[in-house]
Amino acid sequence: MKLIGKRSVSSVLRWFLGLANVFVALATVIVGLVLVASVVIPDFGAGLIDGLRDEAPSGERPVVFAEHLTLLGGFFACGFTWWIINRLRRVLLSVNRGDAFEHANVNRLRAVGVGLIGIQLTALLLAMVAPGAIGQSVGDYDFSLGSWLGILVVFILAEVFRQGADMRDEQLTLV
Repeated sequence: MKLIGKRSVSSVLRWFLGLANVFVALATVIVGLVLVASVVIPDFGAGLIDGLRDEAPSGERPVVFAEHLTLLGGFFACGFTWWIINRLRRVLLSVNRGDAFEHANVNRLRAVGVGLIGIQLTALLLAMVAPGAIGQSVGDYDFSLGSWLGILVVFILAEVFRQGADMRDEQLTLV
């Protein structure tokens, strides 16, 4: 199988990312609607949290701030994932066209890095808030050095792509 062009590895990856993008976009919309509904209709939010706790509805229990933060964290996690997938799909599209070292890909890779930072910060928020929202003891945040190093690698790759794009532009002006 060829690496670029029609029916290539990059086009197959782009297709799979497009499929995942549909499900992530749906999840983002659903979590956003649930968040809005829990703010507008407190009984809905309380019933949802009671369901997550595997308890019978407790009637007029108010939704606490931690429960809203948990839903907000889920919304941000889905949103950042959607953001990253879209940027990666655009990078793969330019790779598929045979023009990987374009300046737009530098900004896309930087945006992927920012999205990954957002996911890590959202994971930190959810680790502190979510267990308390569903009635469990608050656990520890699992600091993943590999994830943070991966973010650093994405920013380094963005700089490599920037230099590659500059070299490509310089060569095009010489021709």
